[in-house]
Amino acid sequence: MQKIWIMMVMMFVALTGCASTAKQVDVDTPQMLLSKEGNFFVYDYLDRHYVVGSEESSEKFAAHGHMPYAKTVLGAGPHGETVVFEIAKKDPNLTERLMSTYERTPFLVESKGDDYAVYKYMNRLYVVGSKESSEKFAAHGHMPYAKTVLGAGPAGETVVFEINKKEADLTERLMKMFKG
Repeated sequence: MQKIWIMMVMMFVALTGCASTAKQVDVDTPQMLLSKEGNFFVYDYLDRHYVVGSEESSEKFAAHGHMPYAKTVLGAGPHGETVVFEIAKKDPNLTERLMSTYERTPFLVESKGDDYAVYKYMNRLYVVGSKESSEKFAAHGHMPYAKTVLGAGPAGETVVFEINKKEADLTERLMKMFKG
């Protein structure tokens, strides 16, 4: 009987110790990542991206962190996050519009100073080599001169590297930085 009692006390101490060292979840408010034209808002909240399609919905989500009707897509975010899209009963096309806009929005995946940035856009990775190129790509999602390498991404994505005629070794430098 005494052995059982000692085992119970040891289990209690072990479980209590484990509970106090567990990772605590950060329960902040939703953080807006971007907004476009007052009808497309992306929030980062609880390791997910939440996409809403009106200023009213944006304000409600920012205040409460809750979306009553939603379509969830696992792994659709730029870093493999779950993405949650708003559903509106009055506008049946809203969710499809939000999904399309989200896919056509460049998201910064990695950055090393002003001379290296990687964007996820249209299920591809785009690697740019200057602050100016990065700003232009983030705004328009377009790279005028590029070298495309199929399957070179970490998950088999196509990777598109910037070419700059004025800087001949740019593409090779970007490829080396991307690989390692």
